[in-house]
Amino acid sequence: MKLESISVMQTPFKDGVRKSVGNWEFSDAIDGNFSYRRVLHRGTLMGEFYTDRLNINWGFAPLSIGWGSASDQQGMNKILKDFGWTFRRNGGEPRYEHVSGRKFPH
Repeated sequence: MKLESISVMQTPFKDGVRKSVGNWEFSDAIDGNFSYRRVLHRGTLMGEFYTDRLNINWGFAPLSIGWGSASDQQGMNKILKDFGWTFRRNGGEPRYEHVSGRKFPH
């Protein structure tokens, strides 16, 4: 399995599934009316894909910049290529930027 496969666009969601790709892992869960895929790098929760179970449109919520390392950046950019988010590290400031102009952390 390649790192890009962590994306819900590549590997379909299945409740209860947990898989590893090198130092990366994901787990799928249902909580009420929402489905989540949590993405971790070296045990740090980087973010999660989410959707209302009645909707097929997935979104992504960044939750951590991890260590802000090059491997955090490279991995997240592969995983998020279909979601409008980019992990950047230039200027000594690790962050996510969305095509809409949103940033995380703010």
